[in-house]
Amino acid sequence: MMEVSLPQTELSIPAYYVLTSAEASTNLSRYDGVRYGHRAAQFGDLEEMYSNTRAEGFGSEVKRRIMIGTYVLSHGYYDAYYLKAQKLRRLVANDFQTAFAQCDIILAPTAPTAAPKIGANATPVETYLSDIYTIAANLAGLPALTLPAGFSSDALPIGVQLIGNYFTETKILGVANQMQQNSDWHTKSPV
Repeated sequence: MMEVSLPQTELSIPAYYVLTSAEASTNLSRYDGVRYGHRAAQFGDLEEMYSNTRAEGFGSEVKRRIMIGTYVLSHGYYDAYYLKAQKLRRLVANDFQTAFAQCDIILAPTAPTAAPKIGANATPVETYLSDIYTIAANLAGLPALTLPAGFSSDALPIGVQLIGNYFTETKILGVANQMQQNSDWHTKSPV
């Protein structure tokens, strides 16, 4: 076991949310109630059908991401946000490749804190920041697996993740299997 450095991980959150919001904006535009997705039951004309359909069919987080994505893809902001986020994605992926020149699998926390209590209200920013450790692997397009690793002092679950290089899913599954063979965290529930 050895320690590796992933210095560009802190760039993952802004890059990820710019890129995923842009993708949400473009991909969800087809869910208009005409061919795809939910259609509002009551509307007067086509414009009202679109408006009512999207108001009913998309939650507040989806609407937020669509609006951010539309903004970052708009004329004048595409280069400043979207293209810059693509460059940051490459920096994060390069960090992983440097690390994988030294090791086969990275063991990392899943989140900076234990799981939140059921029903706990977190702001969107708090929710976004809780993804910092998993987003980097997603951004780099790497296979990863999260598994239970214990409980916090107030009995909330803690997880760890195994991150592998491209096409090493079998290796990750093998290590996860060995970890579960040698622990019983996956059989326990929070009290």
